[in-house]
Amino acid sequence: MTDETAASLGDEVLDRMLRGGLPRGQATLVRGGPGTGKSTLSMQFLDAGVQADERCLYVTTEQTLDDVADSFAAFPFALDDDRLDVLSLHATPGVTLEDPEGDDDAMTLQRLDDDAAVGGTMSFGEYTRELTPATLREEFQRYEDYDRVVVDSANGIAGFTDTHTYRRVLLDVIATLTDRGDATLVFTAEEGGDDSVGDLLQYAVHGVVSLTRDRIREDNHRFVEIAKLRGVDHDTRRLELHIDAERGARAVPGRRSQPPAVKTHGHRPIGIDGFDRLVGGGVVAGAGVLFEHDGTANVSTFLGSFLDAALARGDRLAVVPTIHLRPHGLETILSGFGHDVGALLADGRLHVVDLIGTWDADRDGVHAPSSGEGVREAFGAIRPDDAGDDDTALTSIVNADAYVNALSAEEARELRYYEESQLVRPTDTLVHVHNPGTAADEVTAFLENTAEQVIETWLSDTGLQYVHLRKSPCGFVGTTSLVEYLETEPYVAVQGPPSDRENPMAAESYPDEYPSGG
Repeated sequence: MTDETAASLGDEVLDRMLRGGLPRGQATLVRGGPGTGKSTLSMQFLDAGVQADERCLYVTTEQTLDDVADSFAAFPFALDDDRLDVLSLHATPGVTLEDPEGDDDAMTLQRLDDDAAVGGTMSFGEYTRELTPATLREEFQRYEDYDRVVVDSANGIAGFTDTHTYRRVLLDVIATLTDRGDATLVFTAEEGGDDSVGDLLQYAVHGVVSLTRDRIREDNHRFVEIAKLRGVDHDTRRLELHIDAERGARAVPGRRSQPPAVKTHGHRPIGIDGFDRLVGGGVVAGAGVLFEHDGTANVSTFLGSFLDAALARGDRLAVVPTIHLRPHGLETILSGFGHDVGALLADGRLHVVDLIGTWDADRDGVHAPSSGEGVREAFGAIRPDDAGDDDTALTSIVNADAYVNALSAEEARELRYYEESQLVRPTDTLVHVHNPGTAADEVTAFLENTAEQVIETWLSDTGLQYVHLRKSPCGFVGTTSLVEYLETEPYVAVQGPPSDRENPMAAESYPDEYPSGG
């Protein structure tokens, strides 16, 4: 979205999560428990409007004007600017203008208006009217000329009628301010309780920003998440929300991965656009990649894409077969991409290091070691030390579970160190395939620790497959994407991460010794 269609929240990262800011002319709910930052974030939204020369209104339903002034005194908000009006609007029991002798328990609408600045003259301090749907609608019609309006909070005017009528009134308020007045409207609401105001509002508004507090190792942390934003490909990840007097409310981290200048690797795209974007342009090169699965998710098609992309680059292939890459399986996968396994083996472009005994050891390019030392000898034959000017990159797909089950955990660790220290060059690709459910926890922890990039895929209880980037020096770390299978190449599609690039991608430059791309 552009400045014409989005209203900034006053924080670069939050605006990026929202694709520019809150949608103009629409209503957004900011909901959360006590102390999560609802009021601060809302006032910051108005302050950003003031800086953009927009007319802004802050309506508090729970504080006096002096309370508002005290609450925000420490922040760099322009509270005394003529473009910001502050109103205290309370729904409280009391005597009404319409019936001065009436019941003291009648709900009344009381307005305290500073007419321009916080702490000014309360020129409407005696104004009370019976609080009804009609008077509340009439009150909000007064605000339709503002560019930005905050109602903090919707809970403060919720107790005057039944749930159905209150929801109808909220819809009328939204229509009055956004349709008739074209204002960008923010409601705040507390979490919790049956039929809570937040629950009522979340279905009526265009967007929902959720604020929470969680304990991280005994320390309290605030979090922000864009729970809903109609028609916008927004960032769905949860970030921390930091609040301080100097900068107000800001989402962190702005970047979850290292900048290219400090990286020691490149990356290799595999031809699945959503996947390549998710992991930052492709799997890392020159270091280990761990591809974890749950034993039920389809892995073969991803492996086929890894191998097809490597062949397109001119790489030599080494495969330590998984159960998915037995002879018939590998032949079927590669033939789907237009490759002939027999020809690749005969030409020396494909090598199989078979630890599970499913390949004919007499075939060209097939190695059948029975020990860790035999595996090292096989890789030594695939890429001999005396290869001279042969700088062909090597892509290896390794069944890490075969290392552990056919050999031992200790030999598997030694082979992993060998790969990293002696086998892998900066232009190589090394992918370990592992099912954590088949190995001891310490084995999985070791594989994850030694990998530069950890990618997970699994099948949910509903039968949907997902892929998640758990660890990586580049890409959208922490993002989960849906997997869909196709009738044509590359036979699989992965839901793209948020379209606004915030992490290293293939287009960003890398040190010359660690080239990237296809």
